[in-house]
Amino acid sequence: MSASEAKRPGAKAQLAGSSRAKREAVQPSLWDRLVNDLPGLTSEIDGLRRLLDEELGAERVEALLAGSARAIDADPELTAEQKRRLHRLIFQTEHRAEIESRGVVVSARVLREAVRRDIEALFNTERFESVPMLSDAEHEQPLDELPPLADFPEVRRSVVNYGVPSFSGRSSRDFDRDTLAREIRAVLATFEPRLKESATTVNVTLGDKSVGLKIEIDAVLIMTPTPERMRLRTTINLDNGLARTEFRET
Repeated sequence: MSASEAKRPGAKAQLAGSSRAKREAVQPSLWDRLVNDLPGLTSEIDGLRRLLDEELGAERVEALLAGSARAIDADPELTAEQKRRLHRLIFQTEHRAEIESRGVVVSARVLREAVRRDIEALFNTERFESVPMLSDAEHEQPLDELPPLADFPEVRRSVVNYGVPSFSGRSSRDFDRDTLAREIRAVLATFEPRLKESATTVNVTLGDKSVGLKIEIDAVLIMTPTPERMRLRTTINLDNGLARTEFRET
């Protein structure tokens, strides 16, 4: 900003507002701002390291952590779960260091992790309204009286109805891929406003009970000055309804 521009009425306020907007654009959720996440991060890091040390030995774990992510992926002796834990340990260790050095104003990378975590929590919460996702067989069975939220759209979009349809104990044959994809997209539009609604696509892959459902999300994370593409994959175990959300490689 030039000296003449700085003298204009409101110029300083405009600059301050712009800086504040940029800061706010890379902030995590309100929960992250209110809660000190460092103890939880430290606990997870210690748990992952302890588990990996028991399985692989401390010296090998140290060598793997000192190497590259590509070397971990290429190691034929590591199981898929061990690779996932190693990647998670590396990410969370860097996350902790970043929070310790920067405070609550976080980078785009940390914000992406906050969104991934919140979407995973969303998929692990069964919503109050489950009528639209009943299977044909369930529709034919007598059910207890259920609250008709269709007549109350504001309530349907509120935190009262936070979550996704019930998946636990279901079969992949109970779901229509296109219908479920539209439903999940609507859920994301309501409960994850940090993703640009018009740019979000959802694809569903049906598997058996062990594989369950795979839900792939391709979205744009709203940020200033530049939005970022975000690709996620959520795997849902139909035996217990447990969901796990991970980043997909671009």
